Amino acid sequence: SFDNTTDDSYGVYNGLLINNPLFTTATATNLPYVGNGQALTFNSGSSQSFAVSSPFFNLSYTSFTIEAWIYSTSLTGNRGIFGQCQCSICAYQCLYFIIRNYRLYIDFTSTYLSSSTSLSASNWYHIAFVYNYATRQQILYVNGIQDAIKSNAQAYQGQNGSIHIGSTQVYSTMNFFQGYIDNVALTTRAKSSVEILRDASLMAYYSFDLPNQNTDNGPNGLDGTLNNIVTATGYVNEAVRFLGSSSSYFRAYGFYQLPYGVTNGKPFSIAMWINPSSVNNIAIIQMFWSRGSSSNCEILVGISSSNGLTGQLFVHNTALTGSFVTQNTWTRVSLTYSSGNGYTLYINGVLFGSTGTASYSLTGLFANLCIGYPLNCGSSSVNGYYQGYIDELYIYNRELSQTDVTSLANP
Repeated sequence: SFDNTTDDSYGVYNGLLINNPLFTTATATNLPYVGNGQALTFNSGSSQSFAVSSPFFNLSYTSFTIEAWIYSTSLTGNRGIFGQCQCSICAYQCLYFIIRNYRLYIDFTSTYLSSSTSLSASNWYHIAFVYNYATRQQILYVNGIQDAIKSNAQAYQGQNGSIHIGSTQVYSTMNFFQGYIDNVALTTRAKSSVEILRDASLMAYYSFDLPNQNTDNGPNGLDGTLNNIVTATGYVNEAVRFLGSSSSYFRAYGFYQLPYGVTNGKPFSIAMWINPSSVNNIAIIQMFWSRGSSSNCEILVGISSSNGLTGQLFVHNTALTGSFVTQNTWTRVSLTYSSGNGYTLYINGVLFGSTGTASYSLTGLFANLCIGYPLNCGSSSVNGYYQGYIDELYIYNRELSQTDVTSLANP
């Protein structure tokens, strides 16, 4: 995870820092990172890397999957991401996963695959490589989407060698990464395309089930904070009930993909079950820079009451006015965004409407995501504290399709 630790999450394949690469500051608001905590910063000029020497991780004659989040500030030449090498000049005995002139490149030394996507500097990418021993296929993924595939690829055959992250050996030359690497995962099987897409795009999933209702059950560990809530029977297992007061809320930090995050114009989706006890001008999902300022705050989803109409959903400060919700009734609300389609609202898995093309502003700070948080957004009249139940909250960094939305609405 590189959250200020060199240890493997399972405590087996622990590593060492070579030439002192640094962990990003845990409390920084101007540095990119993925998930909960920190990333590891590599300076190629200082030949920095991360090594796992013992025990040996055997990848020979087997299926495996390599995944990582990368943020490179230099893409020219060869930039090492992941490698293991027994013999740098021997066929099939040296594995190197690199960026080669803006594109991902994987090679077992004699069996290589290059991506078709040209990467851009200073952007986060989820990258994945799958080797399927049964089908003899190499597959590259960028942001969860299959980018290149090669059949009849011979297996990697290295029988020893340390794993290196942030550096690779290509024949006689060492190649070093420049930028950030986070959440590296090595799996000894060929992950499916569905699994890769989930790992790349599911930013967080809060089931709100016992015993740890604040836990993010997604791949990034964005655990939240629950304050003064009640555990209740949910639509699926347990849910949380908010009391409609200034002290009853859920908050999670690190959603750079959503409005007022560090990435501009990127797609996202939010899906959840709601069961409101009140439908009178209620804010459900709020995003803001920091807890102390209502001027830098937006309501993504709320319930409005105006002109004699009570319980009408609205999106992003009335960018889209949606369906009416019924008090004390479970309703599945799904909101998707892309710059081309704007905000699209689905109710119980059924398309309600879309804004068309829409954009939002860039800032240099990370987004806080909140439910029932006691902060009035200055530009909205819908500022009441949420009172009622929330269950099965999903947050994605992509625009969900109708098929995706339908699936989530029918657990």
